[in-house]
Amino acid sequence: SLGDVAKDLHVSVQTIISWFYPFWSCPPDPCLPKDPVRVLVLDGTSVSKRVCMLLIGADADKGKPVSWGPVARECYEAWRQFLLSLKKSGLSPPYVVCDGQRGLLKALREVWPSTKAQRCLIHVVRQAMAWTTQNPRTKAGRELLILLRRLPQIQTKRQKRRWIHAFNYWRRKTGKFLKERTYGPSGRWWYTHRKLRAVRSLVGNAIPDLFRFVTDPTVPKTSNHVEGGINARLKELFRCHRGLVLKRKLALAAWYLALRQGQKPTRNFN
Repeated sequence: SLGDVAKDLHVSVQTIISWFYPFWSCPPDPCLPKDPVRVLVLDGTSVSKRVCMLLIGADADKGKPVSWGPVARECYEAWRQFLLSLKKSGLSPPYVVCDGQRGLLKALREVWPSTKAQRCLIHVVRQAMAWTTQNPRTKAGRELLILLRRLPQIQTKRQKRRWIHAFNYWRRKTGKFLKERTYGPSGRWWYTHRKLRAVRSLVGNAIPDLFRFVTDPTVPKTSNHVEGGINARLKELFRCHRGLVLKRKLALAAWYLALRQGQKPTRNFN
């Protein structure tokens, strides 16, 4: 606590507060890199639930943050403005790795039409397996689960072709089964196997951007550079400093990201 630190340093609590005032009042801005970024990893993390998100871009090769910015929510317009700010600074990466959020993909196609997207493989598998569950009741679900478990193991072009062929075969074989309907007392109907249909759409839509890493092995297949290396640490900081108001949470995040970039703290920062 402040009292403990003040006691250890033999100063008053007010002195400690004054020492840290520049930390809270003057958080650093992103220092955009002068060198080109080959693979940009994009992700968002919650700062205050349903109030504020932090959009983060990181250099996959160096493992350092490139830029960040707070927004009210993760959507197309927020990502568009974030990407435009990077584009104005001269950034135009050949590859972007992301979780496939719709607004982000739309903004990416608009701002950097020539940039190739790599969908995070782990996000796709995790979401798909959440819908299929670990113990599917139907034969179609069990066959699909086997395919999903094989997905992270793909490394070569041959494995990619064989997996896509197997998935397309599963789609053709289960097409009639997935059209089955359930009717309610009022006559209203819905598809009986909605979750399997959702997985079919999720994976099918992701396939064009799911295997960039096979063509270029230097492209990461996941967004772990941001999700695990940066976002997880930010969440840990927020847990350690529970009770901070939103403004101070953003300042804490800015200082952490700036120090990860390699920026030096101000003279008054202790």
